[in-house]
Amino acid sequence: MLRRNERGFAKINLGLRVLGRRPDGYHDIQTVFQSVDLSDDVEVEVEPAKRRTITLHCDQPDLNNQSNLAWRAAESLLTRLGVTARVHITLSKRIPVGTGLGGGSSDAGAVLRAISHILPDPPPSQTLFDVASAIGSDVPYFLVGGAVAASGRGTDLAPIPELPRAWTVIVLTDVSVSTAWAYQALADSRVTGLTQFPPWTRIESADLEASALEARGAKSLSERIQNDFESVVFQRYPTLERIKRQLLANGARGASLSGSGSAVFGIFSSFHNASQAADSLSSEGVRTEVARFLTRSECGLALEMDKRSRETDGGGD
Repeated sequence: MLRRNERGFAKINLGLRVLGRRPDGYHDIQTVFQSVDLSDDVEVEVEPAKRRTITLHCDQPDLNNQSNLAWRAAESLLTRLGVTARVHITLSKRIPVGTGLGGGSSDAGAVLRAISHILPDPPPSQTLFDVASAIGSDVPYFLVGGAVAASGRGTDLAPIPELPRAWTVIVLTDVSVSTAWAYQALADSRVTGLTQFPPWTRIESADLEASALEARGAKSLSERIQNDFESVVFQRYPTLERIKRQLLANGARGASLSGSGSAVFGIFSSFHNASQAADSLSSEGVRTEVARFLTRSECGLALEMDKRSRETDGGGD
């Protein structure tokens, strides 16, 4: 039996615009994903067998089922490759469900990475991306990590220059936001004219280079990381809007809802400032996590995937 341990890192969204519904039922978006070092622990064991068997154990019992994206990732990849094996997945969760931090998708990406390392004939990167895209819109991102501009339904990825070393305070409440509800609420609000958004201006790499967080003030950064979902999510859950204001009042260079929520994060230039802000908010009874931005290489797969891509499919990630 071969075993591989991976960390499923969380992501935050540095700006998120929803452009409209696509013919396939998904929505076109534009965003910048950024990895942070809050993570789930994912262990994958693979043993040759005549039949394909996948089992999963998670320390959150309600996630022990075949709808878990980690289970689906293993099943989808082995089916695609025609491989029979016994696979056991163990998940230790720290990223809460329904928070917009990508925990389930990150776990799926970690499983794909683990199996690709274990198999004697590793699949080409394009195969991993194809499988990931079929599982969920943001799963492909978790094969790359770091700072990445995403468009389309979230699967069109363009790595951008790594952002300056920064820290984020992620605030977690007992609120869980349904992504389906958030998209529908946003669509309804636009039809009725209750929310109006300025035309989307693509986040250019030049706006996000190393000087972005250090040379610009909070106001500039706050304006750049607008999240369309805030209009409807904050209206339904005013506690989350109050948390955003508290993060800014505690010195955040920018603050935003992540994804469709419910996590709210603030960006700080130092661990000291982030820790002070986290302590201040924790005293009000919410859970806070202090995490730092991660580069693609720190996420553990990007360089290997780039090399494998050049060798197997001409660089077509």
